[in-house]
Amino acid sequence: MQTLKFELAIAGAALFALGAFVATRPQQAEAVQAPGLTQFTKTDYAAFDRNFETRGKDCQVGLARDKLCFGVSPVENILEPGITLPAEVPMVGAEFRIIVVTDLKKDNLRTVRFGRTLALVDPETRYVHDVLHLTAPGYEKARQTTVH
Repeated sequence: MQTLKFELAIAGAALFALGAFVATRPQQAEAVQAPGLTQFTKTDYAAFDRNFETRGKDCQVGLARDKLCFGVSPVENILEPGITLPAEVPMVGAEFRIIVVTDLKKDNLRTVRFGRTLALVDPETRYVHDVLHLTAPGYEKARQTTVH
């Protein structure tokens, strides 16, 4: 009986030590930090609705649940990965609801919407890392620069 009490005491001390270790561990140890993306993904493309009706009008691309239909922008014709946006082109960030549904990108990049096209831009240098044409029939075509 004496050894049983001793073994229970050892087991209790071990559990206490394990609990103390887990309780005092930094929170960052729990999460694996994934590197930010510098390109749009299939999830980004799929986040948008195509060919739907809103407010009595046909919409080629937008967010149906929010009754948001995207119009055309003249800037879409010049967008392609690798360019630097001219200073005269305003760089307005994409709507919050758009950013929420897309995959996480690198912190220094900004998702910008020009009409029916998204661009992933470094706001400091205005360098365009990636372009996603939301009117394209599929993700692969959406990343090609010839789709408008």
